[in-house]
Amino acid sequence: MLNVLRKTAILALLFVSGTCFGQYSDEQLYEAYMSSDLTLWGEYIAHTKWDTLSAEGRTRLINYYYGYIPFRHDNGGKDCRALLDTYWALIRSHQDVLTESEYKTFLSSAYAYEYLLDHGRIFSDGMKSFKVAKEAVEADENNPLALALKGNVDFYAPKLFGGSKERAMRAFLKAEKIMHDDAKYRYYWNYPSLQLCIAQCYEKQGDLDEAIEQCRKLLAEHPHFAYVRDEYLPALLKKKSKKED
Repeated sequence: MLNVLRKTAILALLFVSGTCFGQYSDEQLYEAYMSSDLTLWGEYIAHTKWDTLSAEGRTRLINYYYGYIPFRHDNGGKDCRALLDTYWALIRSHQDVLTESEYKTFLSSAYAYEYLLDHGRIFSDGMKSFKVAKEAVEADENNPLALALKGNVDFYAPKLFGGSKERAMRAFLKAEKIMHDDAKYRYYWNYPSLQLCIAQCYEKQGDLDEAIEQCRKLLAEHPHFAYVRDEYLPALLKKKSKKED
């Protein structure tokens, strides 16, 4: 009888553990982003079954792929090609559910990641990303994810191909206000990522004071953002100090 009880207890623990393992809240995934350790994102992406998700859950999963692929690329991940192939498939599978602006936002990012994986694709996927990002904002000028993506495309694209730091900043600032004013985005990874982009844009424009102020504003909202707190803001302060010497 004791053995049966033990086995039952073990099975119960395994079931609870498995159930919890499949549950990844936005707050947990946000905290992982804050720590610059996206191991939990990898687990969420690997263990989440598309067929079991609601329409909202599928959109959410696509958004985490959106953030995870460039992270893996920056960290030398060998799985970027496979992740991007899956990302393409999920976007296309979900097209009828997404708004036009949402669909084109994710589509533009997929084209951008093709260029990220192969810089020889600037005249094909790179230009498609630029074009589709513009269409995403035209479809909904108040979609902050579309605005943030358009800002990134404008920020990184060479002037020769239509890039503009000034236009990027306008898109970034508008997206930031929308996200700040809507509690829905509190634990979206996209929000602090966007705020970091604003600081980087100020820096690239040569305005260190504004970049530093933006970092401090960001940390007031996201005090555990390790990269900004421990690396980026100290680097900006050091750069400013050298400039003033």
